[in-house]
Amino acid sequence: MAMLTTIRNRSHIFLWALLILFLLSMSVGGLVGGANIIDQLLGRVNPAEAIGSVNGDKITPDQFNQAVTARLRSMQDSGMEISDQYLETIRQQVWNGFIEERLTNQAIEDLNISVTDDEILYHLKNSPPFDIQQIFFRDNVFDREYYMQALNTPGMVDWTPIESWMRDFYLPRYKLQQIIKMSAVVPPSEVKKEYIKRNIDYTISALHVPKMAIQDRVVKPTEDELRKEYKKRIETFKESEKRNLTFVSWPKVASKDDSIRVKQEALSLIQSYKDGTDFSTLANIHTQDPGNQFSPDSGKGGDLGWFGKGQMFKPFEDAAFKARRGSVVGPVLTQVGYHIIKIDSIKNRRKDNHQVKAKHILLKVDLGQKTRTELRRKATLFSYDSQDYGMTSAVDTHGVKVQRAINLNESDFFVSQLGPFRSAVRWAFNSNEKDISEPLETESFYAVFKLDSIISEGVKPFETAKDEIYRDLLKENEFKATNSYAEEIKSAIMSGASFKSIKDENNRVELVPSDRKKLNGSFISLGKSEQLVGALINSEKGKIIGPVKTSRGHGIVRVENITSFDSSNWEVSKDMILNDLVGRKERETYGNWMKNLKDEADIIDNRKYHF
Repeated sequence: MAMLTTIRNRSHIFLWALLILFLLSMSVGGLVGGANIIDQLLGRVNPAEAIGSVNGDKITPDQFNQAVTARLRSMQDSGMEISDQYLETIRQQVWNGFIEERLTNQAIEDLNISVTDDEILYHLKNSPPFDIQQIFFRDNVFDREYYMQALNTPGMVDWTPIESWMRDFYLPRYKLQQIIKMSAVVPPSEVKKEYIKRNIDYTISALHVPKMAIQDRVVKPTEDELRKEYKKRIETFKESEKRNLTFVSWPKVASKDDSIRVKQEALSLIQSYKDGTDFSTLANIHTQDPGNQFSPDSGKGGDLGWFGKGQMFKPFEDAAFKARRGSVVGPVLTQVGYHIIKIDSIKNRRKDNHQVKAKHILLKVDLGQKTRTELRRKATLFSYDSQDYGMTSAVDTHGVKVQRAINLNESDFFVSQLGPFRSAVRWAFNSNEKDISEPLETESFYAVFKLDSIISEGVKPFETAKDEIYRDLLKENEFKATNSYAEEIKSAIMSGASFKSIKDENNRVELVPSDRKKLNGSFISLGKSEQLVGALINSEKGKIIGPVKTSRGHGIVRVENITSFDSSNWEVSKDMILNDLVGRKERETYGNWMKNLKDEADIIDNRKYHF
């Protein structure tokens, strides 16, 4: 205690700043999620005040947006391009992080989990978290000697932020995890079964009855059965309010003018090279080839190294292999843009392994501002005409193609044929029937939408749900038929018939003369089947087992041989297997625990008002 007090009273500005940045990154990354604001709310949460809440604990728009922004910056700093679709994925990840963080905090409070100074000291001395170890890395390795010196030398570093993080974040969650893990028990019988699955070879023969082999035996569901099942499952057919849209779109693709513009830029760069500018310098400044980036601060000067025929786009290859050493050729147009190619060296010109060493500058033919403005102008004029004269008339006047998106849900992110288009979905649910939108846009399209119809929430009609119910009941009946037929086969075998004779009588069943596998493998025809694995583990050589259900039907299996149990290998392997199973069980236990918390929580989601 005295040591901790001494450390707490003496500060070192360097580590303080480092830890603050570290804690901030976790907070805005969704791990900490900002302060807990306990606010008992009645009814809906005001979207301006909260993007959501968990059991009354609000998640403010600022907290959420800061977390998303931090994650975006992290991705962009690593060189990733963030598309609309990926942005939505990040938002979903951040949302899930906030929900789990709030539920975890509430569980810690409900269980009255607290942390003492002695516990902090114990963990810092004996098992420092990896996040703390990283601060004391040297040459990418945790320097324990330096760490222990800092821990035992008052004033060497400021431990206040570390203590705060251990007390308020890490150790409460660590102790909660230990409570959850207590229920992740793996009995010895499970360990032994897993060892058998991984190590014992089973040789089997089998007859497999797939569903396609018994179609003449399958009872087709009747209309009365379908209606009865519909009433039984009526709750599953409840549907939220939906929208049907008509729209016209303009893809954001480069025009002929863009190609001419980029070609002219390439010619200007060639002239700069001729005027004396170093080619590598030009490449590092202008090339749009992502492979040129050697590090965040330097490029490779456009260097492609040596390449042979068949390794480059055909126009690029033709130009490069016809050029002289030291020459610059281009602009050469390929699928990815215009290339300026500098030939550094040539070898084996007259042989089959002719190779070229070259540098290049790639200029992509992207959508230019002039083209972008023209596309938006077309979309705007179409929107005005649709609002004034109706979309049908505007379609005829503008000579455009009409497309449709049906049964859109309020939470949808994609629009059929357009891909990610969240703004269109939001517009649809904030508009009235027959409304026409202004031009909306994504990375790939401009589009104008008409809200054709609103489908009120309710229950899917029987006629709409009928096909789904029919497929489900038919599948059940197919498995009943394969099981029944497999029982008949088993009776025949027990009476003396052979697998081959039954196969000869009915060519539709599948014969497996012999197959040797471990139980974690996939048997011929039968595939992977939990029923088969369970039956084989509890069987012995010579036994007939089945019917066992597979993904395609039912099978009858004869156990031809089982390799012996290796006691020595079991002793060596069982601890490793136990650790594997415990880890798996702990993950499953935590997942189920969190799922139950989410199912029981009062979670309000206002994201639809923001994105």
